[in-house]
Amino acid sequence: MWRTFLLVATLTFTGPALAAGGGPPVRPAYNDATPRAIASARQYIERQEWDQALQVLETARRRDPGNADLWNWTGYAERQRGKLPQAFSAYDEALRLDPGHLGAREYLGEAWLMDGQPEKAEALLAELKALCGACDEERDLAAAIDRYRGQQPENQPGY
Repeated sequence: MWRTFLLVATLTFTGPALAAGGGPPVRPAYNDATPRAIASARQYIERQEWDQALQVLETARRRDPGNADLWNWTGYAERQRGKLPQAFSAYDEALRLDPGHLGAREYLGEAWLMDGQPEKAEALLAELKALCGACDEERDLAAAIDRYRGQQPENQPGY
């Protein structure tokens, strides 16, 4: 009798919790046009044709809104053209979709440097170290922070 009661209680109380979900967000089905769109956008980015890159990325995001890479590259292009509020929004969306996105953390840190907030970049550097150790993204952000620090007036000779 006691076993039956425990079984019924367990099934009764865990069923609704399991039905409520709680796992990672479900990503839309893979869209094979997305890698082509990213490659096209990167070609525009390499030529510093930010508006064209953003057009390609916007079209791709409409087809695949849950793709963190598309949002990361959007943030990159916006940052490069000096539109920091748009860049911050895009990086935030990339990290909302994929909290472990290393590239978005690196580029968000570089955006914080452009915004004059190195402490936020350093916090992202610490997160990168925890996530990936001495990976490319961690090294690149560390180098950007070092360059930023070296450009500050208090670090110049005779200051």
